[in-house]
Amino acid sequence: MTLAPSQLEPELAEAYRQCADKNVLAALNPKIFFGYFSVCADPTQGHGHDTTFPGLDWGQSAEALLWLGRQAEVLASWEYVKTFLRADGLLPFAIVPSQAGTTVQMSLPKKTETYPFTVSANGGAYCHWFPGNPLLMLPNVTFIQLADAIFRHTQDSGWLAAQRPVLRQVTDWVLRQVTPLGLVPGGGFYVERPTRLEHDGVTQCYTAHALRLAARLTGEPGYAAGADRITAGFREKFWAGDHCVEYLNAEHGAISHHGLTDVDWAAIATGLATPEQVQVLWPQLRHNGDFRYHGIPTGISTRPETYEDWEMMYLDRHDLAAMGRAWYLEAWARSVMGDRAGVLESLRQVARVGRENNWYWRERYYSERSGDLGSYRINTYCEYPANFIRIVHRFVLAG
Repeated sequence: MTLAPSQLEPELAEAYRQCADKNVLAALNPKIFFGYFSVCADPTQGHGHDTTFPGLDWGQSAEALLWLGRQAEVLASWEYVKTFLRADGLLPFAIVPSQAGTTVQMSLPKKTETYPFTVSANGGAYCHWFPGNPLLMLPNVTFIQLADAIFRHTQDSGWLAAQRPVLRQVTDWVLRQVTPLGLVPGGGFYVERPTRLEHDGVTQCYTAHALRLAARLTGEPGYAAGADRITAGFREKFWAGDHCVEYLNAEHGAISHHGLTDVDWAAIATGLATPEQVQVLWPQLRHNGDFRYHGIPTGISTRPETYEDWEMMYLDRHDLAAMGRAWYLEAWARSVMGDRAGVLESLRQVARVGRENNWYWRERYYSERSGDLGSYRINTYCEYPANFIRIVHRFVLAG
């Protein structure tokens, strides 16, 4: 049984143990290969029993495993993902060995159109099947962030020196995506629908953050200059007077009418909001219950019912939900603002939802205001448990 940090109150200590033993550690599967872990504690529930997602799911679970003392498995997974790096510096958003060299036509409920999901001969999927290619920046940004997490845990200068060539290749690809105006292209950073074409606010924040990490890890000052360019572009293009613009759309312009969104949390967390903007944002965010969907943090918007069909590509509203990835941004922003009490209360909320579900968490929690979202509710998903562990260590115990 995993020992929870002694500083935690009993409710959170029990949740920590369950997050570790019943979820994150349970997802390890050396039968696939040493270092493999699934996105679900029960991999039969969805997303493939041998699939690796080098985007956010991989980075979240890997950092949680580092906190749980499973460094060897994380380093093995890191080496595995590195082998899928393309010559141009792009990493796949999914590695699906069982579908290597195939193209599958993907469909969605109530739609007649299909969308090609192509997996390269090596098993890597480098372009999302969903229209607009959301998640474009996600794997490379996550790779940089995980490199930082590994180095923070190991302080192994030899390991870092050996990784610098691949880190430069990955980061050079990221830097090439930044326009002269400091805008990062692609769809939603970690959501498929709304796709948030053409420039997603969360993408801007996370990309700038990753470039600053890469500058420190590699010693390349040009990466920090790229982050500065994104920051300047964000401050000019992504402010709507009293909250952040969610995304810039080529046809519809600046989209900022869905209330407060995860972009507001991201702008504070990553430092892209100016001090003056933070002063405007923080009072609106700090006690805002509209980010709670079915009692759990954090929904992507305080007004999910206002999204229009065109923003979903006239498909479903799958990602109008509370997700662990958005919760991490909230906790990160609260930590930046010194709101330890708010971080702890969000942990309690997540713990209570997990307790009610036999210490498992869903992939998505939908708002009652979002309309009919169907039944896409994969259980035993490791995102909330992994982020629970990360948030405890990074924003509670270190605070």
